[in-house]
Amino acid sequence: MQSSKVLQYLEDLAFRLGIEIVKEKLGGTDFYAKGGLCKVKGAYKIFIDPAEPIQVQIDILAQSLSAFQTEEVYLLPFIREILKKAQRSQE
Repeated sequence: MQSSKVLQYLEDLAFRLGIEIVKEKLGGTDFYAKGGLCKVKGAYKIFIDPAEPIQVQIDILAQSLSAFQTEEVYLLPFIREILKKAQRSQE
């Protein structure tokens, strides 16, 4: 599966879960910020630097989304496997 398609499926899942994806340049000359999941004023957001390689963006989304219950959401099997793998890597 093309990386761009995987990214799109993960972005769609975030939308269905009500999680906003914020794509902004993170970091600067003095610091580096990877991005990821945070809660702002009670709402979950996933911050991603669009300048990062697509695989890094996929990893950030997968790690962030693996924290949520998705059993009741229809997912393609390979997307569900990506989330499970991300969850295992955090344990």
